[in-house]
Amino acid sequence: MFRIFKKKSKSSKTDSKRYLQLKIKEVRRETDDTNTLIFEKPEKPMHYLPGQFLTLILPIDGKEVRRSYSLCTSPYLEENPAITVKRVDSGVVSNYLHDHMKAGDAFDVMAPAGHFTPALAPERATKYVLFAGGSGITPIMSILKSILIKEHMSHVTLVYQSRNEQSIIFESELELLQKKYATHLRVLHLLSQPSEAWSGYQGRIDGAMASDILMDIAENKAGNCEYFLCGPSGFMLTVFNTLTDFEVPEKQIHKESFYSGESKAKTDEPSENPNQEMIVTILLDGEEYEVNVPANRSILEAALDQDIDMPFSCQNGLCTACRGKLLAGKVRMDDEDGLSEEEINEGYVLNCVGHPDGPGVKIEIG
Repeated sequence: MFRIFKKKSKSSKTDSKRYLQLKIKEVRRETDDTNTLIFEKPEKPMHYLPGQFLTLILPIDGKEVRRSYSLCTSPYLEENPAITVKRVDSGVVSNYLHDHMKAGDAFDVMAPAGHFTPALAPERATKYVLFAGGSGITPIMSILKSILIKEHMSHVTLVYQSRNEQSIIFESELELLQKKYATHLRVLHLLSQPSEAWSGYQGRIDGAMASDILMDIAENKAGNCEYFLCGPSGFMLTVFNTLTDFEVPEKQIHKESFYSGESKAKTDEPSENPNQEMIVTILLDGEEYEVNVPANRSILEAALDQDIDMPFSCQNGLCTACRGKLLAGKVRMDDEDGLSEEEINEGYVLNCVGHPDGPGVKIEIG
């Protein structure tokens, strides 16, 4: 049996102080399979950083379903926050949003979250290189606009991989930004299946193409730039490996991805307690809970089974919505990719892929 000090009822899930309600002001079509949902200005201020995401909480077919979508807007430029959603084959939420959401509809979202965000300062003069693949342009767009508006002495190069001319998300907006910030913004489009009229980069990015691009935009000084990468896993790995070949310090490479499938183990070390149930203490919103975590369940799964209103979204270790700080004990994670090396060193864990690896585990959520 699960044990808990203070138990919230299931009905409390929708009125948590972590949730906001957003109403759609406009649905804007970007491409044949991509829409942007522009929200009305929230009644309560919604503070977010460029590159962060929202976790949507939607009632679909009688079930509460959550998905994370990056904000494409800049908090320094646009009054109305917006997310961009690409339709995915068999995607429960993306298809629901495309087929049913319209102006006037409202739903709950969790507070903005995520650590894929630049540290901007007006006095900085930095060279940024942003690599985006497909709908990975969404948080990159937020970051790009924010740099241009906040750091007037910085320069931005966007390298954007798309399938063809018709699949370029934000094409018109990017053209306007290039004209407005002609001396501070450069956009390079890469198309894997272009028309015969296309004269730019062709094909999917590989190591040779990535190297050519870096030689062009970084002028043999790749290590002096800040890099932000978002896109499919293969795209990200190619760019990351190329940056590593150019000896770019890892602290200057920032990655974001919601494209992973199943989690993968990060270590071959077996658990010290493979078959034991463990008590984990959870600190959440000023309350303390004790949860008995079975050997075959993650900390998040066990807490949700007990109706504790834990924050979560992707449930595969990428979005970090379930992040908590380990105050005591030892936690084994199936996948650490969602955390930076600095976060790991500071003791943060991901509860969706985390398992207690001994007694006395205590985690503060946030």
